[in-house]
Amino acid sequence: MSGEFEQVSVSEIEALIRRLPTVLRCHVAVNEWGAVEEIHVLTTLDRAPKQIVRDVESALLAQWDLRIDHKKISVAQIVDDGPMEPFPRLIVAEFRMDLDTIHHVGHSFVRLQPSNDGSTDYEGQWRGHYVPSQYHNMMAWATVDALNQIPELREPLVLAALETMSLAGTTVVVVALSYVSSRRREEILVGAARERREGGHGAAVRAVLDAINRRLSEIQRPKPIKRPPSDIAETESESRRNTDQSES
Repeated sequence: MSGEFEQVSVSEIEALIRRLPTVLRCHVAVNEWGAVEEIHVLTTLDRAPKQIVRDVESALLAQWDLRIDHKKISVAQIVDDGPMEPFPRLIVAEFRMDLDTIHHVGHSFVRLQPSNDGSTDYEGQWRGHYVPSQYHNMMAWATVDALNQIPELREPLVLAALETMSLAGTTVVVVALSYVSSRRREEILVGAARERREGGHGAAVRAVLDAINRRLSEIQRPKPIKRPPSDIAETESESRRNTDQSES
């Protein structure tokens, strides 16, 4: 055991590991000589266990030049049901379609805002060869691009499908969005909106928001749980007891 390791306490190791992304709790077990025997880590489902193990190894090596066999690190993952501030509904602040009729190029632009914050913008755009039958798709692609600028989303969204249909004498745009859930399964969100007088470009934008707004709380990234000071003190006290028992 190196001299550097002898100066590191169990509580210090646990405190460092708890600062890693998605880690909720951890426990370090040492043998009678004070060497690390086991590291147990409890995390959310946002990152793969192998990545968490590598993070623990790298953090200990970088902080104290402490090398730990990856076989000594075990990771348990749970769904994070802790308090989470719901993401507000999104509204359309601006959208437009710019056409270059000479080169047949279209440029769609969408700007979204949280309903409770007019100072935050999420902007998306799409540029490509333009044909009239594709203008709904181009507006939808720009909207999805704007959504993917939101840092709270777990995974990027994908426009899986878009269809237009006639319903009760009006044209309706229906979209399907795809994303990977916290359980690593593909999920499909469906939304719809009817065309209005603005020429129909906004229908695709509203259809995408119709699909996403009702599910924002499910696909946003959970914020780390803030443990109360009493909980942290209790954990550190338990760690000190384990250390004392190991040294005795």
